[in-house]
Amino acid sequence: MNRTLRSGGVRRCAARRRAPAGRTACIAIAALGVALSLARAPIAGAGGPAAVRALAGAPGWDRQLLSEVSGRRAYQHVIELAQKIGPHAAGTPADRTSGEYVAAQLARDGYAVERQAFPFPYFAVRAQTLAVPSAPSLALHARAMMYSGSTPAGGITAGVVDAGRGRPEDLQRAGARGKLALIERGGLTFRQKADNAAAAGALAAIIYNNQPGALGGTLGRPSPFPVVSLPGSEGQRLLELVRAGTVTAHLEVQTVNEQRTSWNIIGTKPGARDPHRVLVVGAHRDTVEEAPGANDNTSGVAVALELAEVLKHVPLGQTVRFVFFGAEEEGLFGSAYYVAHPGPDPISGMVNLDMEGVGSRLEVATSRGSDTLVRIAARLAAELGIAVSVTRERGSDHENFERVGVPVVFLFRPDDPYYDTPRDTVDRVDPALLEASARLALAVVLEVAGPAR
Repeated sequence: MNRTLRSGGVRRCAARRRAPAGRTACIAIAALGVALSLARAPIAGAGGPAAVRALAGAPGWDRQLLSEVSGRRAYQHVIELAQKIGPHAAGTPADRTSGEYVAAQLARDGYAVERQAFPFPYFAVRAQTLAVPSAPSLALHARAMMYSGSTPAGGITAGVVDAGRGRPEDLQRAGARGKLALIERGGLTFRQKADNAAAAGALAAIIYNNQPGALGGTLGRPSPFPVVSLPGSEGQRLLELVRAGTVTAHLEVQTVNEQRTSWNIIGTKPGARDPHRVLVVGAHRDTVEEAPGANDNTSGVAVALELAEVLKHVPLGQTVRFVFFGAEEEGLFGSAYYVAHPGPDPISGMVNLDMEGVGSRLEVATSRGSDTLVRIAARLAAELGIAVSVTRERGSDHENFERVGVPVVFLFRPDDPYYDTPRDTVDRVDPALLEASARLALAVVLEVAGPAR
C-alpha cells in the first residue's frame, strides 16, 4: 500500500503519486489506445448464473476448491519473503531475489512465467538530521521528502525564517534568501512550495504538518533542492522559537535520485473457453527500504500465490493472469507500465490484493471506477460468511487499471498502524486472515473467469 497516495494529495505526471503529497502513476500516451478497448470490455459472467454460491449449496468442485485454500500454506510465503529475504525495496538486489522467488513458485505450479522489466526513478535517503544548537532539548524528527535533493556534504547551518505557506509573497516577506524556509503544509503542493523556496534563494525547505502528527510526502519528481518534513507538533515548537527571536539550525540531507529497473512477475493460466479475455489478479511485491513488509505487501503476494496453487489444475473460461507488481511503493510504477503494455487481449477485470494479514476489518473497494466487481465480491462474501465493508480506497495498483476503464475490486485490511515501518514483521500476520482473503478472492475469480464450458 502506497502510504502517501492513500492519504490523498499531489499527483506526479510524466509525466507522476502521495497527501497533499500524493503520487499518482500517470499512464504513458501509448496507454490511451489501450484504454478505449479496455473501457468497452464487459465483466465475464456478470450477467449470468453465479459460478460460486454459498458453501452449503455450491457445486461440488467449487466447494472442494474453496476448502483447499490454506492460510498456513500462504503464511509460509510470508516467512520466506519477509523474514528470510527481509526488506526488498524496488531497484535493490533483494528486489531481484524476491522476484525470483515468486517466479519460481509460479513455475513450480506450471504457469508460463514472464519477467516484465521497466524503468523507474529510484529514491533513497542516506542521511536526514535537523537540529537547533541553541535549543538542544528540542528533538526534531526531520524526514526527507521523496525526491528531495541533498545538502552539501556535512550539511547546512543557517537561520530559520517563518515562510508561511510557501507562497512567493510569504517567502519574500520572510527574507528567505540564504535561509532555511520553515513552511506550513497546506494551500499548495509540496513541489510548489519547494520550487517557490528555491526561486526565492532559500537554501532548503522545512515543511511542517498542519496537524499534530507526522508528515510524509513527495515532490513528484527528482529535485536538486533539499526538502524535509516535520510532525506538526515539532514544527509548531520550532515556529515559536523563530517568532521569539533569531534561530539558527543545522540541516543535513543526503539522498539518492537515479533511474533503476524493477520487474513485474507474471504467471498466466490460459482460458479454455475465452482465452482472449484476461482477468488480472494483482499484488505488489516490493516493500519500503526499512520495512520487512510482512503485511505490506507480502501478505497480498502470499494470497495471490495461494490462489495460483489452488487453481493450477482447474480449467477456467477466461485467461487468468497473476501479476506481481514492482515499484508500487515508489509510485505505482509497475502497474502503470503493465497497463500501458498489457498485450493484445482486453482485460475484463482486476482483483487487487494489498495488506491482507493484519486487522479484523476487510474492505472491498474501488477508488473511483465501476463497482461491478465490488458488488460481486460483497455478495460472495455474504454467501461465504466473510464480513466485509464496501468503500472507496486509493493508494494501490488498482488505480491504474481504473484509469483505463477496467473494473476492479481491491481487497484490503486498513487497520495496521505499523505498515511501512520496521515493525511490519511476520509475527503480526494472521494465517486465518490470509485464508479468509484468499477464499473470497478465489470466489471472485471463479465467478468472473467462469467455468471452462
